[in-house]
Amino acid sequence: MNAKKFWLLATLGVGQVSSSPVSFCPDDSDICFQWAVPEAGNANIYFQIDAPTSYQWIGLGIGKQMAGAAMFLMYEDGQGNVTVSNRNGKGHSTPLLGDQDSISLLDGSGVKDGRMIANVLYKNTGSLDLSGSSDWIMAQKQGTPLASVDPNESITVHDSHSAFKINLAQASVSQNVNPFSENNDGGNGVSNGDSTGVTETSSNPNSNLILAHGVILTVVFIALYPLGSLLMPWLGKWYIHGAWQMVGFLAMWAGFGIGYVVSSDLDIFFDQTHTRLGVFVIALLGMQPILGLLHHMQYLRQGRRGAFGHVHIWYGRALIIMGMVNGGLGLQLTGASDVYIIVYSVVAGLSALLYAGYATVKSLRSEKTEKEK
Repeated sequence: MNAKKFWLLATLGVGQVSSSPVSFCPDDSDICFQWAVPEAGNANIYFQIDAPTSYQWIGLGIGKQMAGAAMFLMYEDGQGNVTVSNRNGKGHSTPLLGDQDSISLLDGSGVKDGRMIANVLYKNTGSLDLSGSSDWIMAQKQGTPLASVDPNESITVHDSHSAFKINLAQASVSQNVNPFSENNDGGNGVSNGDSTGVTETSSNPNSNLILAHGVILTVVFIALYPLGSLLMPWLGKWYIHGAWQMVGFLAMWAGFGIGYVVSSDLDIFFDQTHTRLGVFVIALLGMQPILGLLHHMQYLRQGRRGAFGHVHIWYGRALIIMGMVNGGLGLQLTGASDVYIIVYSVVAGLSALLYAGYATVKSLRSEKTEKEK
């Protein structure tokens, strides 16, 4: 148990479960949050973000996922204090600057003993139910301080994220004043949500679908399509080549369908490079079976590769390479670690080089042989 969690537990009194802030430190984390809701139907909500200065930024958001969430980012301002920025979540992409008038940074905020603390007043517009359970998310990024007072400061993708439910009815405090001020004797709830109505939930309800989408299309573009395109020059059997590529073609559409469902749910479909390029590549590959059929019919008539054959081959090669590139963009979009991105890039790069090199040499030899006939 870290020092912050111990302090939260130690300061819990027997009678403080009600009429006191609710506190929560996600498992295996040295980041802690607190919430307080004034009594008498007040619309305000107070919350605190407390984290070590080893983090570049910390994000707390209202909602089940980034898309549509009201997000609050905390980072050092470079002057011994912290900046808190209100932003609007846009799925797995950089959140957009929101209404800064809805939040106020309160007394007690700043950088102290190696920790960043933000005591915040949020003026609830009515969208957040203060009398029951609500969904919240958090994200974090370690690194050098941003040292910025700009609420629209650019941030890089998070290292990890999680989700949880907060029962704000148990975060009641008697007065509409800063409950986290050093001059206020407000109580604290327990961490880990065991008696404060805090329940950790899935950090991403679409995680399994995202994984399936990535795995299917990675196999299609790095293995199935490149190998299938080489079966024709290797074996000389058009029906084996066609059957193999049709398996990849159907798998591609299955992966695309999963991606469409997830991106629509996250409200990011056709909203950034990965989904736009994905639609472009999949749509163009929809023509490839037709081009293959026209190439085969032309070959039967002429006994050699014609215009449709050259288009079918080079059109397909270009789209396979684009699909590989888009896979890397997809990993970046999901916030995958640098290790996964590097491994994917190396494997995809080697596959592309080997495929392009062999295909080019084989094609040139085939054309030379045809000319000699």
